[in-house]
Amino acid sequence: MKYLVRANPKAYNPITRKVDLSRFWEVEQCADRDSEKVIWHCAAVRVGNEVIHDIPPDSVLEFYGVVVRGADDAIVILEGKHDVES
Repeated sequence: MKYLVRANPKAYNPITRKVDLSRFWEVEQCADRDSEKVIWHCAAVRVGNEVIHDIPPDSVLEFYGVVVRGADDAIVILEGKHDVES
């Protein structure tokens, strides 16, 4: 699967000038012939064991792999080729 990671533009409240850290990251699963588009919001994103801390504004990181929800409620992207054996 292809996943896009970016800062969630709706996490910032212009009235209070605060950022909702529990929804800071946006992870989008891109649609393909087997799955539809899905968007998750979370406080932390890890790629393997590496935590994504900072990306430039208005940029998007692209990853391929499988997504799981970590025990700490983080989105974890397990990169690499993941085949299901028959």
